[in-house]
Amino acid sequence: MKTHELPVGAYKVALLLTTMIWGGSFVVLKDTLSALPPSWLLAIRFLLAGLITTLVFWRSLCDNLDGSHLLAGAIIGVTGGAAYLVQNIGLVSTTPAKNAFLTATYCAMVPFVYWAIGRGRPHWNNLAAALLCVCGTFLVTLGGAAGGIANLSMGQGDVLSLVGAFFFAVNIVAISVFAPAHDALTLSVVQLYVFGLFSAAAALVLGEPVPTAATFTPEVIAKLAYVILLATVFAIIMQNTAQAHVESAQAALLMSFESVFGVIFSIVFYHEQVTVPMLMGFGLIFAAILVSELVGRSRGGNPHETEERQS
Repeated sequence: MKTHELPVGAYKVALLLTTMIWGGSFVVLKDTLSALPPSWLLAIRFLLAGLITTLVFWRSLCDNLDGSHLLAGAIIGVTGGAAYLVQNIGLVSTTPAKNAFLTATYCAMVPFVYWAIGRGRPHWNNLAAALLCVCGTFLVTLGGAAGGIANLSMGQGDVLSLVGAFFFAVNIVAISVFAPAHDALTLSVVQLYVFGLFSAAAALVLGEPVPTAATFTPEVIAKLAYVILLATVFAIIMQNTAQAHVESAQAALLMSFESVFGVIFSIVFYHEQVTVPMLMGFGLIFAAILVSELVGRSRGGNPHETEERQS
């Protein structure tokens, strides 16, 4: 029996804050990929984050680290590492707008992945909310894409972006399955190390050049600090903690706001023009949240919360 838990709404706010930080990372890392190859950037990001969380949460690790946490963290880490890696490789041969839209389709995949492992059939409101979410994200990203609809086509990078979205969906469901029965901090530390090792192995396999000391200019170090401390250490711990209390489909919809915050930060810091498709997309994504929240509440509660109380 868990005690001193916060209201479910507080965990949803935590997820929304996490997506805001991730949205800001698009701006912070605008030029970083030109200095660091994708796999090495991910390896540095996650291995240093793992080291920091080990030092900060050493006592929790000593109390909770066991075979079950290692296995759960490995599963979460491999699926998440694959998602980040495939997404970044796909970005090389497609546009950022198309990559963002295709990756965001994970919010439509999550209920079906959750259903595939026998955790519950998707409700109609999950399907409707996911459809609204995908349409809204499409309009948001289309609003900033050069060429508009005429620029949309399915190439190798687009296919890889969809594969990355699938891995993100699997990762979200894996966290929802394993987080309630494990210590969130310990699980996060293991997950970060697996992320980093997976990315480093990929860098070696892909033959990416090893970064030199000259690569790490003050500007690059400052951007890495944001990504490591906020977008990784803080955000992933908040995600794992919150997803132990929030239904996976709703968590996916809340995290879809990452693309919205990314556009907002681009408008504020890079004076990107606000278009009608962007505004329509914001409205559709907000409508998706309302459909998920209000209809779910009228059914009599959060099925994930009920499942947690029975455990």
